[in-house]
Amino acid sequence: MKNKYSCLGFFLGSFAFLLPNTSVLAADFQDLSALDKQIATSLGVPIGAEGGAVTPVDRRLHLAQCPEAVVVDKPIAGSVSVHCPSLGWRIRVPLVRTASRVLHSRENPQNSQNSGNSKEDSKGAILVKRGDPVELVAGNNSFTVSVQGIAQQDGALGDHIRVKSDPSKPPVIAVVVESGKVRIPGFE
Repeated sequence: MKNKYSCLGFFLGSFAFLLPNTSVLAADFQDLSALDKQIATSLGVPIGAEGGAVTPVDRRLHLAQCPEAVVVDKPIAGSVSVHCPSLGWRIRVPLVRTASRVLHSRENPQNSQNSGNSKEDSKGAILVKRGDPVELVAGNNSFTVSVQGIAQQDGALGDHIRVKSDPSKPPVIAVVVESGKVRIPGFE
């Protein structure tokens, strides 16, 4: 009976010894507030403003502390890529669309082209062709995840098409949002 209690005491003492070290582990994560400031500084506009990040970086992320300066790439396709070269983590931050881009996407000058194809006449120009590499995107205002895939069928703006991102898995259904980019519905 004495051995049972001494083993339990040893275990609890060891566990209590480890508790103060949990605060050290929390300090090993990237400061997301500082990351928000760096993104806003790089873009030249604050969070929520036209051309800036839609929202602050999701606080549920636990990114390893980058030992060097975090790199903020130039905005591409409505988001900015933020990454740590030495550790290899990367996140994409969605940006507030500018009014001119919203108008451009609504007008869609490609719709004025008339090729004689009935599908193109009714839905607009084909933006994604079968076999094209596409960016398959899932996310909402707080986060975006993307992966490269191959279109399994042609599609115009708003069409639902099959996209294969992994050769060993069945294709997924995605909506064409722009040339070379499709979005998985249900993450808005």
